[in-house]
Amino acid sequence: MVVVNLVYGLTLPLLSLVLDAQGYSKTMIGLSIVAQASAGVLLAPVMSKLIMRFGAARSMQFATLISAVMLMLLGLTQDAYAWLPLRFILGAAGAMLWSASETVINELAGDDWRGRIIGIYGSAGAAGFALGPLILIFTGTTGLLPFIVTASFVVAASLPLLWLPKDAAVSDEASHTSLMRIFKLVPHIMLLNLAYAAAVEAFIAFFPLFGLHIGLGEVRSLSLLTVFALGGVVLTIPLGWLADHMDKYKLLFACILLTVVGFIMLPSLVAYPVVGPVFSFLLGGFDGMVYVMGVILLGQKFRGAELAAASVLYTGMWGAGTMLGPAIIGAGMDIIGNQSMAYMIAAIYIIYLPVLVFADRDKR
Repeated sequence: MVVVNLVYGLTLPLLSLVLDAQGYSKTMIGLSIVAQASAGVLLAPVMSKLIMRFGAARSMQFATLISAVMLMLLGLTQDAYAWLPLRFILGAAGAMLWSASETVINELAGDDWRGRIIGIYGSAGAAGFALGPLILIFTGTTGLLPFIVTASFVVAASLPLLWLPKDAAVSDEASHTSLMRIFKLVPHIMLLNLAYAAAVEAFIAFFPLFGLHIGLGEVRSLSLLTVFALGGVVLTIPLGWLADHMDKYKLLFACILLTVVGFIMLPSLVAYPVVGPVFSFLLGGFDGMVYVMGVILLGQKFRGAELAAASVLYTGMWGAGTMLGPAIIGAGMDIIGNQSMAYMIAAIYIIYLPVLVFADRDKR
């Protein structure tokens, strides 16, 4: 999880800034992100079979190696069109790593401790997001250096996978589990991750450009993005504890509502020297918990082969959201203006909220 989010936490703002400096429109920047995200959608039907065949440990080891190689090739090419196939392969490796890691962590988590364990898992993922912008602050956004440093972090973070037991493979039943059946059982959870990914990946990709537009500067914009991710690192742990002690749907609703309010207020608050970082920290915590709650709810519903298939589909929905969010919001910023970014992100969650309300009502 740390590796996947490190890759996205760096490549989304970095490649967006590079393409913007080369004169490409925000629509083109969004389409470049689509290439990276589409792998998780297009390859979802075979992901669970690959995890079953090679095992979770070997799948994650292979995926981290591919990620490191793709990062180096991205740095060497520095061309928008050459990046499209490279980003697709990088996205495929990330989707494999994400699906396998979620399957393992949810299998290990018991129901009584699920919120806390998944909260720690989400915190580790948010740490990966935080590292991406932080690396860019020190390396800058030009040349090969940020790609070399990130590839090195990816390799280092993957070392613990060498000690993951080889028997973490998923059973044969995974290959016979229908993704459509899984979706029909929990459409609200799958659509939650689509909405989350559309919102957060668009924010990570375009907030640095938004920050430049309002005069924050590149370093300050990346610093605030790091603080946003740190909110996810810190706050998902106590919120995960809270998920074990209250109605999970009520907590999820509260996190989404606070996130909506936060994005609506973002343009008027984020530029203040003290208020801006505190606000970004809190917004990152509540927003990060939206994703964590989806993983918790999946683990409650499924086990074994069905959980592996559900995790793959959950990752595929994240890929679909990452395809849609940056493309739509990038085009919207070109048409309406940079200031519209935060309001369009809030609108994504507002559109999703009725889905959650109806799901909670049906559950009762």
